[in-house]
Amino acid sequence: MKTKQVLFLLIVILLGVASNSYAQRRVINTPRRTVVQGPRGTVVYKKRPVVRSVRRLHRNAVVIRYRNVPYHYYDGVFYVSRNGVYVRTAPPAGIRIAALPAGYVRVVVGPRVFFYAGGIFYTMDEASSEYVVADPPVGAIVSQLPSDAAEIEIDGKPYMEYNGIIYKPVTIEQPGYEVVGKLDE
Repeated sequence: MKTKQVLFLLIVILLGVASNSYAQRRVINTPRRTVVQGPRGTVVYKKRPVVRSVRRLHRNAVVIRYRNVPYHYYDGVFYVSRNGVYVRTAPPAGIRIAALPAGYVRVVVGPRVFFYAGGIFYTMDEASSEYVVADPPVGAIVSQLPSDAAEIEIDGKPYMEYNGIIYKPVTIEQPGYEVVGKLDE
């Protein structure tokens, strides 16, 4: 009888741990801020992220199909079509473009060279001479973020978030932002 009680208690504990590890995000909206409880802990958005959309794209916009999803690209910005409008979106890692957008900067992290423009990191594919959207390298420091980056707090510390990437304000010779990770990790 005692072994059954111990076994039952062990199962209850394991189920409790498993249910906590797979808990979904919880979002609480208030007039002044948005609170998201997720894998990284409690994230407080001080300034809500703005969804940018347009009804029509520039005539020189290029359609890039990636994993059966048509992305519309023009002047360093990616869009997807939703409900008759084009919504600005973060491109997935792996999508390729022929030329870097204007205003890009070169960022070196360890032995790798990245190019950064408009909140997106690229690498050069030497074989095809194309630029490939890359996951932001942790430790990379950029001088500026796009204007629609959101101010957030994680465990009471200030950060910036853009496209699900967390940046920490730093000052090394001049102010900048260091990539510290992804929001959903």
